[in-house]
Amino acid sequence: MAQSQLAEDQFVTHHAYRIPRKLAWRTGRLDRFREVSDEHIEALQLYGGLDAARNVVEIGCGVGRDAIPLTALLPASGSYLGIDVMWPSIAWAQNNITPEHPNFQFTHFDVSDQQHNPSGVNEMIGYRIPSEDMSQDLVFMFSVFTHMFPKDVSHYLSEFARVLRPGGRVLASMFTMDRTLIPYLRNIGGGGLRQLTFAHEVEDGFFHNDPSVVPGATAYSAERIGRMAREAGLVPSNFVRGSWRKDEDFDVGGQDIVVLSKPAF
Repeated sequence: MAQSQLAEDQFVTHHAYRIPRKLAWRTGRLDRFREVSDEHIEALQLYGGLDAARNVVEIGCGVGRDAIPLTALLPASGSYLGIDVMWPSIAWAQNNITPEHPNFQFTHFDVSDQQHNPSGVNEMIGYRIPSEDMSQDLVFMFSVFTHMFPKDVSHYLSEFARVLRPGGRVLASMFTMDRTLIPYLRNIGGGGLRQLTFAHEVEDGFFHNDPSVVPGATAYSAERIGRMAREAGLVPSNFVRGSWRKDEDFDVGGQDIVVLSKPAF
């Protein structure tokens, strides 16, 4: 293989950007990088109120897989804030996206995360999103709550309620679960791409796929996530069933989507 081809194979082309493969794979599957991004944008438009949003925050932005298409969708007077625990990904986005789109900012959250940031020095419970109160229209995250524990999820939800304007929304992809699903998931050999059964209900409405693997895959019952949202000052407003259960009753591919709203005054 020619040297130029070898060099080209080190990148993933996403819209007009050439992203190093070693960073892109940490954001998501390379074989469906653009396709997954398109699915995310469609979900944000259908369920997150993206078309009416001016100021948005993304948790777990990686190298900007979803930020890049958003540069063409958010108004020039709007803003985007991407947050991630992986510093190399944030650095790439800061150096490649922000210079062309100054209203797109990226910040590193140096939290201790065994999977993505094992050398992190901070704890989730003390994190404050670098945004003013009631300044955002939409907060979204894809596959972030899927490996988080209740106290950290509750803290995030409180932060979302703080930064959202009245009427603003949270859109999160995650696994929603109830104990009656466990026998079914075991019978089919597990759901999703990793044979998930969430057979361990660690506490009421909070499920772990394998407690020996931390953080591993986690899930919440609709009742539990709804209760946590209300305690934070948010209201569950939509639940979109994903295909991860491998049945025919789903509306989107992959994980479920939960939409929360901040009540209007």
